[in-house]
Amino acid sequence: MVKNVVFSFREDHEIIKRVINKLKTVSDVNLYCHDPTKNFFNLSRMPKAIKEADLIIVKVRNDCSIDLLHYAKINKIPTFHSVDAVLTCKNKIALDYALRRVFKNNPQIRKNFVLPSSWNNNIADIKKFKKWATPKLPIVLKSHYQHDKYNRFNFLVRKIEEVDIFCERYKHLLYYDIYIQKFIECDGFERKIYVIGDKTFGIIRENPIYIYLKNKPDNIDVDIIERKEFKITKEIHNLAQTLSKEMNLKIFGFDLVQPINSNKYYFIDLNDFPGFRGIKGIERILADFIINYINDLMDNEKG
Repeated sequence: MVKNVVFSFREDHEIIKRVINKLKTVSDVNLYCHDPTKNFFNLSRMPKAIKEADLIIVKVRNDCSIDLLHYAKINKIPTFHSVDAVLTCKNKIALDYALRRVFKNNPQIRKNFVLPSSWNNNIADIKKFKKWATPKLPIVLKSHYQHDKYNRFNFLVRKIEEVDIFCERYKHLLYYDIYIQKFIECDGFERKIYVIGDKTFGIIRENPIYIYLKNKPDNIDVDIIERKEFKITKEIHNLAQTLSKEMNLKIFGFDLVQPINSNKYYFIDLNDFPGFRGIKGIERILADFIINYINDLMDNEKG
């Protein structure tokens, strides 16, 4: 039995390209690759490969990625991650709601992990926003939607006058609600945790905000920040598996920072399909998981 699998991803993503090469060697998988930045749809005549797909895997890049997940849901085509799960992760406010519910329903994770205080607000009335924000400083202003690369930002505000810099830099976004987190003073590093099924991996790198505070560069390319593998504790693994179950995610990543003089971690972000950079042999691990997932689909159908 051959499975028709659609994998939607940006074709220049180095790690996913190597995963694709491994998937192409599987004899009972008919693989169709879709690039959401290049391959758009005639909505009345979808490509045959998509219409007849047995499984659609999407690494979300833009609205075309989301549209494909909507199409799959409407036409009852199985997807690796549901459109509902992805939309929750895409929207910072919805994600915050979901994470707070997970933490509330699972008191054991609150022993070792904390969610920072957070708010949503609008900055169009700058004077009003400054009055609201002043007693909450320092804060980090974050874009409402995290999958939009070109309108995505993380902006640290320590002094209220820095709001003016933000407004000048992102003036085209001032009429959109923004997501705001309390800035957590930490050891200067962030732990990026990657989850693939029941396996949990971690890397540690300098926190980009601290790189900015130290060197004041005009631009920070996070992809070239040095990464080292980070040992996963039992508590982090248990958190990962709880999130997987509660948020219906098979592969995902999240970020932790450790405050100075504290044993607890602050949970500051989650991504439904991270880049997995820095993990040794990640292409094989990810490809094997996907292949096993496809085989399980076949076995379930036979049963």
